[in-house]
Amino acid sequence: MEAATTTTERLPLPNSVRTCGKGLRSEVRTVEEAIRLIDRELPDELRSLPRWTFARALLVEAERTKKKKALICATRQLRQALSNEGWLADQ
Repeated sequence: MEAATTTTERLPLPNSVRTCGKGLRSEVRTVEEAIRLIDRELPDELRSLPRWTFARALLVEAERTKKKKALICATRQLRQALSNEGWLADQ
């Protein structure tokens, strides 16, 4: 029996995103890692802010559609949200 690969495939971001926030992973490479960062690594009070809920929604949509345009938009919003917190490392 062949294992389903669609559930284990990781959708890479167009460019990895480096962070400098305490308690955050230092680099986000995939959509799955970005969603995990928002869901598990952000403080509760930040997770519900519109910039983060919007980033998460865009990431979920990019993961669902696997469209390049959606992925670029989601990555841009993730970078913006990190930048607003002062957690986007200079690249």
